Amino acid sequence: MIAPALASSPGLLLFAARLDVVIPLSILCLFVLVAIPLAARRGKITIPTSVWTGLGAAVLSLVTGKLAGVNGVRGTLKGIIVSVLLFLLVATAVGCFVGLYFLREPPGEGNE
Repeated sequence: MIAPALASSPGLLLFAARLDVVIPLSILCLFVLVAIPLAARRGKITIPTSVWTGLGAAVLSLVTGKLAGVNGVRGTLKGIIVSVLLFLLVATAVGCFVGLYFLREPPGEGNE
């Protein structure tokens, strides 16, 4: 039942050929997306660290996205590596900004 669907739409066949990249990448991005807010919840990340890391990752992901779309890079091994880097940077940026919501001040610092 699946084989005729793949034969009728070549886009699905192309996507199925890269599942060896997509599945580990999505697991790694999910790990990054969860690990940063957990570290913020434990008090391991400060507000400036989270903000600057998030902004830096967002800017670098914009640059990496432009680089991934260049004709000489698209569709090659370098393109796959740049795309993986792009997705990891986006996951880091989103994780840092979500981590700001879960951020907890260390117990010794407060308004005294």
